[in-house]
Formats: sequence, structure tokens, C-alpha cells
Amino acid sequence: MKTKIYFICPNNKFASGGVKQIYRQVETLNKNGFSAYILHKKIGKKDSWFNIDVPIKYSPLLFKKLKYLYKDKSINFFRKLTLFLLQQRSEKIGKDAILVFPEIYGPQIHSIEPDIPKVIFNQNCYYTFGYFSIYEDYKINPYNHPNTLATIVASEDALSYMKLAFSASNILKMRLGVDHNIFNYSENKEKQICFMPRKLGDDVTQVISILKQRGSLHGWKLVPIDNKSEHEVADIMKKSIFFLSFNHKEGFGLPPVEAMSCGCYVIGYRGQGGKEYFKDEFSNYVEDGNIIEFVEKIEESIKIYEKDPHEILQKGNSASSFILENYNIANEENDTVTIWNKIIPQANYKK
Repeated sequence: MKTKIYFICPNNKFASGGVKQIYRQVETLNKNGFSAYILHKKIGKKDSWFNIDVPIKYSPLLFKKLKYLYKDKSINFFRKLTLFLLQQRSEKIGKDAILVFPEIYGPQIHSIEPDIPKVIFNQNCYYTFGYFSIYEDYKINPYNHPNTLATIVASEDALSYMKLAFSASNILKMRLGVDHNIFNYSENKEKQICFMPRKLGDDVTQVISILKQRGSLHGWKLVPIDNKSEHEVADIMKKSIFFLSFNHKEGFGLPPVEAMSCGCYVIGYRGQGGKEYFKDEFSNYVEDGNIIEFVEKIEESIKIYEKDPHEILQKGNSASSFILENYNIANEENDTVTIWNKIIPQANYKK
């Protein structure tokens, strides 16, 4: 019987690259003969702002246990009764399964269903210690626990971070891929600048406001990308000449990569994880938090475009080619299968 792999997945109210990647992992694994499932809290709920069809199971029980654990709630009679009732409506997870947790569930992941092997899909290493306390040693934690089979990361920066923090743990790196059927190069550009306002909103406000005060955006359209479907995001990026990156301490940072794939000239923060794809020849890196430099580089790039559009458009084309070669679905699928072919035998060994 195939080992069942359950990816614990929160339901976000907004579009999230992290959730999309979890869905895509499940899609890839099932396509390649594994038995993988999304595990959601609310029965009947699924994320639908992207087009990925995967098997979904539900466990209100597991998510309730997470809630009790992180609020340090003791299990009294009434909570036991609640757990019993939720168990009747939840997926039965055997000890021969594997639970895959995102890093956001913090330092007690190993305490949930302790007999079941676990993998941590850590998409942002800079969130790893977000729920840890500096006043505790955490000598045993999810990343070095003997029942944790591996931690999967998505960039060279994240690999270095996790190996520094957990040198004895099994840290495996996969390459993320962009779906080039959706995010692909377009020559039909408009004088349009797009950006995602959800992170570093204060920096976004400062940069945009200064540009407006200086009259630097005359003739240009500003388009914020928020609460859009995957296809809507791609359509905006394809029409845009510039994409402003407000990456902030990212494990990888997918939006600038998607923008590059659509032929945008990307200006802005790398957020650490972006160091591997923010290349000087087709993007414009700004030191994190340097508002003055950010504004100046946007103005400089606009002037270059106004003088000779071909120079900027050619850089966007080069960026798209680079992403197509290095961050494609084939590479992601290959890495996913290779990683899980290493993990499954470890799980079987522990049975």
C-alpha cells in the first residue's frame, strides 16, 4: 500500500503563493504515482483562486489540536468531548502516513500526532523562529526531532539558513517553477507599472507617494495586484513594463519571478531569497529599506525607457528567458520526485 502523504494547509482569505505551492506539490506527487492529499480544516473548503485540482481531505480534529497546543490549553473533559466529536468528522490518519507541515506552525509541530512521521515544507526560513521564545533552549524541536524525516526549502539562501540553524538535520532543496502556460513573455506592453501592496505597505506608500509628489509618473499607469486570480495576475504582468518588488525576508519570493517570466523589468528588494535570480543584466536591485534608492532607480529606468524603449524591453525579454530556463515546472517536478523518493524509504524504515 502506498504511503499516504497529507499536506496540512491553512485556508487563507487572500491569494497566497505559499498555499499555491502546497497545492502544486500535491498535484505533482499524485501525477507521479504518490498518494498525496491536501488536509484542510473546514469541510468542503478549498482555495480556488488558482486552477489546480487535487484530492482534499479534512481534519477539524488536527487543527483543533493545533489550536489547543499553541494556546497552551489543557485537555479538560469538555475539550476531550469536543475532540471526540471532531474525530467523527475527520480523516482517519494512520501511523504509516506522513504529515507535511508548513513552517508557520512553529516549535511544537512534533507534538501533534507524535507517532506519525513528519516533513516540514519550509517556504520561508525567516518565519522559522517566529513562534520560538529566546528564553527557551528548544533542544528538541520539529527540525531536529527523530520523527522528522526532512525539511524541504526552496532557495539557496534558505538552504544556507537552515543548515546553519540545524546542522545535523536533513535539509533538502527543491527548485520552484513558474507555469509558463500562464506566466509567459508578452510583447504587448503598455506604459504600466505593477506591484503587490500586501507586504511592506509602509514602503509601498512611501515610494509611490514620493514618485507622485515629484511628478515622475506622468503618462504611466500604476496597477496594484491584490486579491486577483492567477490568470488576472499574469494578464497585468504581461501588460506591464516594470514590476516593483517589495520582497521582505522571503524564502524565495515568487512574484518577481512570475513578473520576469512575463517580461517585466523588475526593480526593488530581493528579500534575501531573490539573490539567486535578481541578475544585474535584467533587473535592478535596491537595498532593502532604502526608499531614496528605490525612487531614484524607478525614475532612472523610466527615463531610459522614454529615451529608448528597446533597451528596457530587451532586458525584460532576457529575464523571461532566464526564468524559463531555470525556474520551470519540469525542474520543480523533477526535484519534487527526487526528494520524495528519498523521504519515503526513511518513513518505511521507521515503521
